[in-house]
Amino acid sequence: MILAEKILLSLHAIAGAIWIGSVFMGAFIDAPAAEESVEKGKFPFRFIIGQGKRVFYSVYFGIFQLWATGIGLLIVHPPQNGMETKMIIGKFFFLSVMTVFTLYGTFITWPKMQLATDKEAYALHKFYNYRAYGTFISGILGLLLTLWFYLYKL
Repeated sequence: MILAEKILLSLHAIAGAIWIGSVFMGAFIDAPAAEESVEKGKFPFRFIIGQGKRVFYSVYFGIFQLWATGIGLLIVHPPQNGMETKMIIGKFFFLSVMTVFTLYGTFITWPKMQLATDKEAYALHKFYNYRAYGTFISGILGLLLTLWFYLYKL
């Protein structure tokens, strides 16, 4: 493995950890804790929206860095056989799912949520969390493909 590939792979792994970790924290820890901290039937608008504003930078840094380093890795190490090509297609699929779910949440769900009633916000947030779970699972599957890809090369 050449030095450029090692550096890109390291940056790729860091970006994945940042993005997957941010989604995990928001969906599995912050949201349930926030809901427990308000009156029954009230939506924790200030917390959820505040958390979203703060996680925005790490998530979008992760998106940009994953795509950039993924393309860089393809340049320094193009697929050598059919198995590597299939793994890269799988990684592209999972990264695309993560990106689409995240963009949808940012540009569709968040604007609606900020103007919603408590009941509407709960419904919006429920599906937002489903997409967050999908993003998390896709990230883990992409990570597993990355590990398999590099172990397969050994």
